[in-house]
Amino acid sequence: MMQLAQQTQVSGVGKARQVSAYVFVSCAQPKRIVHALSRLPGVVKADALLGASEAVLVVERHNFEALQTLLTEVQATPGVKKVSVKLAA
Repeated sequence: MMQLAQQTQVSGVGKARQVSAYVFVSCAQPKRIVHALSRLPGVVKADALLGASEAVLVVERHNFEALQTLLTEVQATPGVKKVSVKLAA
């Protein structure tokens, strides 16, 4: 996650930009996981992917620390096996 911190950018003078990311979640029951994760604050969209044991989330948080907190909650959700994060540019 430290790599994510290095990728975040600051826009303007002293104003942190909102952090958006795509989160790919490997899990055994994508529909159940999507239902649980869509309730977390910061999850804008959550979809189960057909033909794969994955779900994809679109998340937005006001800073990197809040994003890290959200990702920790996602990873701790029962049934989640692995989380892969891609920051939006």
